Amino acid sequence: MDNIKLLKKLGMTEYEARAYLSLARLGPSTVREIVVESNLPRNKAYEALESLERVNKVISLPLSPRKYRIFDPGQFREEVEDISKSFDSLVKLIEQPKQQEFRDLFWILKGKKAILEKLSAHSEKARKEVLSCNRLSRPFFKNIRTMKEAVDRGVKVKMICTFDRKNIYSYVEWMKTGAKIRVFNHDKFGPLLPRITIFDGKIARLTIGRPEVKNDEDYITLWTESKAFAQMLRNHFIIMWKDSKPIEKYI
Repeated sequence: MDNIKLLKKLGMTEYEARAYLSLARLGPSTVREIVVESNLPRNKAYEALESLERVNKVISLPLSPRKYRIFDPGQFREEVEDISKSFDSLVKLIEQPKQQEFRDLFWILKGKKAILEKLSAHSEKARKEVLSCNRLSRPFFKNIRTMKEAVDRGVKVKMICTFDRKNIYSYVEWMKTGAKIRVFNHDKFGPLLPRITIFDGKIARLTIGRPEVKNDEDYITLWTESKAFAQMLRNHFIIMWKDSKPIEKYI
């Protein structure tokens, strides 16, 4: 993330961020110097500096012509800490609703990107076991990283994939995670690999994608925290695993 984007996330406008960064680079400066360095319109530079001065991000020096300088950049650290505390409080509120007796056991995720993010997040939370069926046709490096981290902390990871020689690079990248990978037995289980993942025998997903769905944004995933449903998918995975062969035999 560049500095302008970071400052905007901390509440500055585009013009304020550019003026502030000019001061950071130049040191105490006049409006004219800031305009030249930042390429801001003169009126926008004035507005930005006045706004920053009102919130004590910069101060003006009683010189002629007037100069501005940054005031206590340590404020940002305090603001970030406040945001972090507020975020922790919000997450705690969300994760501990008053009506504890009610649980959504099933819900729908739409789009390939959404499910990849969800899988990565739950790989980070897995403690004992991750069982997954995926085509592995592309190396999604964030998911590869979280899977490797899971394996490194002792999680047993087993994956079943289809095999296509043009995707060998992707298979090799996934193998580097330390996961055990086998190739789907089309002869016994049919032409389509079920896209399923089971985390610790308690959480599971079932995704409908290609070839039934052509566009990535139209992928549909059933996500569940039903232990009974997760165990059903786990049992099916174990049966498929026993009748699949290690991917090393194909590479």
